[in-house]
Amino acid sequence: GYVVLHLKKALGNDAGTSAHIERTIHPKNADESGTHLNRELIQFPEGITNRTEAIQRQIENAGITRKIRKNQVKAIGVMLSGTSEDMKCIEDTGGLNDWCADSVDWLQKTFGADNVISAVLHRDETTPHIHATVVPMLPVKVPLSIA
Repeated sequence: GYVVLHLKKALGNDAGTSAHIERTIHPKNADESGTHLNRELIQFPEGITNRTEAIQRQIENAGITRKIRKNQVKAIGVMLSGTSEDMKCIEDTGGLNDWCADSVDWLQKTFGADNVISAVLHRDETTPHIHATVVPMLPVKVPLSIA
């Protein structure tokens, strides 16, 4: 089988993608009767209720002193899946929870655990998949000066 991995820059507050992931709007290709099967794989910190707030909190906590433009890339959207056949096989053999755990583990090792702020399993569409959000923060290097 094949692995499906999509990376997409999230511009501005990325409200449209947040609405899709959080199902505040229901896309035509999703079965509303199956939305209850979707699940959060990474919980938001206390006081944070949605993806947009989580992105903003991550940026605020990074201690960035320069101004962030409204249209600047603030996050990376990651979609993980496989072929319909492979995902159905994983689901039918009871391996979906392990696949989700392995996927979240890979995301956190690849991008840094603190940088992966959200991961949601969608099961209300034809093929199960994970939408993850990464806010890639790098440690600030303080230049050394000779006094």
